[in-house]
Amino acid sequence: MGALIDIIQFSFSSIIWGILIAVACMALFVFIIKGWWRNALFTVWSYLIGILLFFLLAFQCTLIVGSIKIINTTEEYEEYFTEIVNSAYEGWEEVSEEEADVVIKKAIAKYPLLSYYISGGEFSGYNAKQLPKAMADELISFMSAYIGRRLLWCLGFVLVAGLIGIKTINKNNRSARADRTERLSARSSRPAVGRERRPHISTRRR
Repeated sequence: MGALIDIIQFSFSSIIWGILIAVACMALFVFIIKGWWRNALFTVWSYLIGILLFFLLAFQCTLIVGSIKIINTTEEYEEYFTEIVNSAYEGWEEVSEEEADVVIKKAIAKYPLLSYYISGGEFSGYNAKQLPKAMADELISFMSAYIGRRLLWCLGFVLVAGLIGIKTINKNNRSARADRTERLSARSSRPAVGRERRPHISTRRR
């Protein structure tokens, strides 16, 4: 939840887009159910499942949008990495793994949002000129994987909720189908109105 609050502070539009994407995913949820039962009738359980699914998707989608915005601002982080490194090292100097972790921790101190995604990194064999770009590339790679995991969670939520929703609607449709069968049977057993049998008159001569 802390990550969500920081993302909202970082960019309020993230939660707006997160909600809109969640609505689109809810449409997919309804499509799955309607695809299984064309004349599906939603029950109370169906609506409760839908509400829970919406909040789960809204949370995940907001994190996804926030992560995308972090990727789009990677240049700003790279500039700060460069500023830190240039203040302590010459461009040709090699920066050890421990010193690279110090750089990342300084960046997290200025951008607390990064603490939810990275806590350090294994950077060795880079000089001061190469390190900022390597850190920025690693951040993009990490965020891309993070977004991929969030998307898988969203897909999993939709599939599970869809299957549970189908089960609740399945029972409802069975009872409705039984009622329709009984009504059709009752109608077929009634005599047709306006079709009275006329008495048969024999024309055979005696």
